[in-house]
Amino acid sequence: MRRDFRSDDGALTAVIEFLSAFVLFLVIVSAFLSLSRLSLGPNDPMIDRLDEHASDGIMRLTSSEGWMTPYFDGTRDVANGTENWHYANASQLLHSDVLPGIVNPDGYLDPERIGALSNITETQLKNGLGFPSYASINLSIIILNSPHEERNGMQLFLDGTPRKVAQNSAASFRILPMGNETVEVKLEVHDAGVVPPVMRITEFTPNPEIGKPEWVEIQNDGGFAVDLNGWGISRNGFLTLIGQEALQGGGVLLLTGDSEAMDTGNSNVVIDLGHTGVLGRGMIDGLGDTADNLKLTYNEPGLSYTQEVIVVTYDSDWGFQSGFSAKLDANGSWDISQFTSPGNV
Repeated sequence: MRRDFRSDDGALTAVIEFLSAFVLFLVIVSAFLSLSRLSLGPNDPMIDRLDEHASDGIMRLTSSEGWMTPYFDGTRDVANGTENWHYANASQLLHSDVLPGIVNPDGYLDPERIGALSNITETQLKNGLGFPSYASINLSIIILNSPHEERNGMQLFLDGTPRKVAQNSAASFRILPMGNETVEVKLEVHDAGVVPPVMRITEFTPNPEIGKPEWVEIQNDGGFAVDLNGWGISRNGFLTLIGQEALQGGGVLLLTGDSEAMDTGNSNVVIDLGHTGVLGRGMIDGLGDTADNLKLTYNEPGLSYTQEVIVVTYDSDWGFQSGFSAKLDANGSWDISQFTSPGNV
């Protein structure tokens, strides 16, 4: 019996053509679905907007040197605008329009400009990048690869509002050179609201030596600067606002009854409150020598409610002697010491 190989060849050809057509069909369907997904995205306008803010923001931050325009007597001083925004301190930047940029003229990440991010507030960064009021941000800058092994994984900057309670969020990142190192810049944009800055009282002296002032040391534990507008200090029966300056990220604020009568150490901002009655100087008492309630407060501009951020209640059991201070230790407890260190956390 002879086999008809022509018939077998025809059947094989038909199978191959069917499989080819089927594969082509799958490819077309997959491409259609992919294009549909690209066109429609997650079908959530809020996420689309956050995606756009994250991608635009990271490009603005990492594609220019930045710019600042100061204000003089309430008017923008355009003539003195400069790309050298990173040379200004936190208080100068607070009273300026700032577009932060973190690359040098050659397009490489600039360590000085990255370091200067601690001189702007989170709100200033949001405004400078053109974000709306509902957007919150979290910025991370980390060294991925360095010829110096100890620098691998080093965090150059980290602060902002965590997105763990956000309903919607987006993120964008760029990997860029900084000299002979490789650095990741990551910007998260979300709708979690704003977390208040972390400010803490770290040392204070209520019973100074004769002729010396009372003083309170406060540290900004965040990476961004803190606008001191709305912040206050109080003791029993007296409260005063601190001032209209800014405290840089990681910086130290020293409040004193007489700034000229004491060593202010490495304080970034020194404010004399001797005229307010909250902190004493010389023979004039402010804080109680042995007992009082020392409070760090915050009042949101435009609102009447005053929030007590930190409350330190001390009494005679603390054992304050003349010239001693109370220092906050790593465990959150207070140690009484004769070795004071104002301005040196």
